[in-house]
Order: sequence, then structure tokens, then C-alpha cells
Amino acid sequence: MDGNECMNTMDIDNITTIKKEDEKDQIVIISNTDKNTTRRPTSLKKSEEQVLSQKLTQLSITTNNQQSTAMEDIADEIKQIPDYLSKRNESFIQMINQVISITANLATTNKTKKELRQIAILIYKIMVIQISNSLWTTYLKSGMGQLIIQSKEQVNCLTNLHIWPKEIKSIIIQKSIKMNTTNENEIYMNFIGNKLHELDNQLKQYQAEFNQKINSFQGYTLKLQQLIETYIQQNLSSYRMEIEHKIELIHYDYHIQALKLEYYQQKPNEYQKQLMKQLCCSKYEQEITKQEFDLLQQQINYYNSPCQSFECSSLSQSELINSIRDSNIRQELLNQYKKIAVQSRLDIFNLYMKSAKSQMDECKKKFDADMKKLWHDQHSSSDNEKLSPLMFNLIEQRCNKIGDRIRCIYIFKVKSICVKHN
Repeated sequence: MDGNECMNTMDIDNITTIKKEDEKDQIVIISNTDKNTTRRPTSLKKSEEQVLSQKLTQLSITTNNQQSTAMEDIADEIKQIPDYLSKRNESFIQMINQVISITANLATTNKTKKELRQIAILIYKIMVIQISNSLWTTYLKSGMGQLIIQSKEQVNCLTNLHIWPKEIKSIIIQKSIKMNTTNENEIYMNFIGNKLHELDNQLKQYQAEFNQKINSFQGYTLKLQQLIETYIQQNLSSYRMEIEHKIELIHYDYHIQALKLEYYQQKPNEYQKQLMKQLCCSKYEQEITKQEFDLLQQQINYYNSPCQSFECSSLSQSELINSIRDSNIRQELLNQYKKIAVQSRLDIFNLYMKSAKSQMDECKKKFDADMKKLWHDQHSSSDNEKLSPLMFNLIEQRCNKIGDRIRCIYIFKVKSICVKHN
């Protein structure tokens, strides 16, 4: 699927709307997919570190595909049979018929099809568990300080820190598990360890069932299995991509938190702590408004393409106008109707872009001003307020990681839409 086809799946009205603030009388852009998390005022208020942390946590993508599952419900999810493995699914029926046609001495009977479907379901469950296992293993590595391999990644912070992902902390809170600073690591480790043990037991169970099925199946071949696996892998691509994206975010979150802890190891005073918080929040606003602007630009470019012209849209068909018998009057009204429709769409697109660009420019201007002030203060402030070269570098690295994380999320947003409609 190319870029234009991807844009075809995006509804411009479901991405960006314009709202006027009641008290501040200013324009803000709101994403309809999550109005609480992406609402960004044109002026950035002073934020505490937890505000930035909440923003980074809330900036997540919902792909609305059937493979999306709650982390703690994977065991229940694999018991459900996806639609693409149902008896009546046309794609599945075609795949089974293809398997039968290329396999010698394989009878085209309902019994054969039923057995092949059972094998396909077991392959699906095994794949889901293996994919999910990689996510939970990453959670464990993060908490045990084994996520970063020093020889492969050049970082100016400790790489053996025990940083438990926010997702795990949220699950523990939801389960109302009591803990304190002395047993925190133990609770997190036991919880993830139990989940991995559960997944491992299920994997062994399904692998045993799978081996039993193929050993009793007359005419089973490796080529037959490869066809089934390819079909399932194609349908699991969105789920695999979602899990890989979550793993990427765990790495970003680990780095961002590790850089903060390393910065605090330098014993910054209160002014220096607030400086780091302000710059990181400013970077967050600057990057997210840029990504929103770029995404909106892609969508508008698509809607302005020839394949989305007035003649190609449903708007061009008006029952009222078509009911007019006089061809001259009908054509004249149609021309007027087209002119109004095209101009209205152009006006709303221009309004979207103007508002998005205004926010992007303002946030960029603020971040640049904050960085300029930082450089100025480094040369004019008292020694007590100046940052050491290491502290300066840690702030810069943390801002870069925050920007990388946001770009990662928006790349995933576009990819997930493409995969969903491929």
C-alpha cells in the first residue's frame, strides 16, 4: 500500500477538529481519538516532572484492530479464535483449498479441512504466545537493569538501573497489591515471572498438541505447514507490529528515566532541577505539535489529490439536482454546488493548517528561546546555577530521547493504519 492509499483510510474529520477556549479565547487542536491526551494550548504552563511523565504515558496509539489486547489478558485472548481462522472466512477457505491442491494424496473431505483448521489454530496460538513473550521478557529486563547492552549503545548514564515500566506499575495498582519500598522489586519481579511462567506452560501445551496433530495427519508436509504459517503471519502482522512498538517505547522510557536519574546523581540544586523539567516539557510540546502538523499535511495532500476530486467523491451526486429535467438548469446548479463544496473544503483545510502551524511555530519558538536562555545563563549566571558539561549533556540527551519517542509513536500511527487496510 502506498502513501496515497494509506491516507485514504484517514478521515480528516476524525483526526483534527477546532475548538475555541471559553476563558482564554484561543484556538487549540484536539485529536478526536483522545481528547484528553493530545489537547495542547498555545502557551506552555510550568509543569512538574510528573506532568511530563503522564504526557509520555498517555501518548499511546489505539489501532482498533482485533489483535489489540490488554497485557494481562493474553492468556484469555489466545483461547479466542480470530475471524480469519473461522470456517466461513473466504480467505481461510481459499488457503485450505490451496493446501489441499498442492499436497499429494490429500483427500478433499470435511474431516481433512477440519484437521487442517485445528492445526492452523494451534499454530496461531503458538505464534501469539511467542510474540507476547518477547514483550514480557522486555518488561523483566527493564526492571532487572538488563535492557541496555553497554557495548552496543553509547550512553552517559547507568545501564543497570532497575526501572519497572509504567504499564506494569499500572497493573499492580489496578490489582490493589500492597507494597512498599522494601518489597517493590520483589512484587514486580514475581508478577512478571508468573506471567512468563504461565505463557511458557501454555506454549508447551500447544506445542505438544500441535506435534500430536501433525504426527497423526496423513500426508503432512513442511510445505503445507509453511503455507499455513504464512497465512497466519500475514494476519498477525498488526499484532506483531503493536508488540514491537510497545517494546520500542519501553526502551525509550528506560533511557528517559535513566538519564533523569543520572542527572540527579550530579546533585543539582532546585534551580537546575526545574531547568531540566522545563526544557524537557518544552521539547515535548515542540515535537508533538510538529508531528501533528506533518500528519495533517499528509492527510490534506491526499484529499487534494486527483483521486479525491469533487467528481470522485459522493458529494458530486445530488438526488435533488439530478432530479431536475432541464439539462441547462441542472448543470448550472451543479457547477454552483461544486464551487461551494470545493471552496468550503479548501477553507476548512486552510483553517486546520493555520491553527496547527501556529501552534507548531509557537512551541518551536518557545523551545528555541529556552535553549538560548540556557546558553546565556551558562555564561552569565553564578557558578551555583551553572550546569556542569555532563549535566548539560544529560539534558540534551533526554530532550532528544523524548523527541525520538514521539516520532516513533507517529510513525507507528501511520503504519498501523496502512496495515489495517492492506
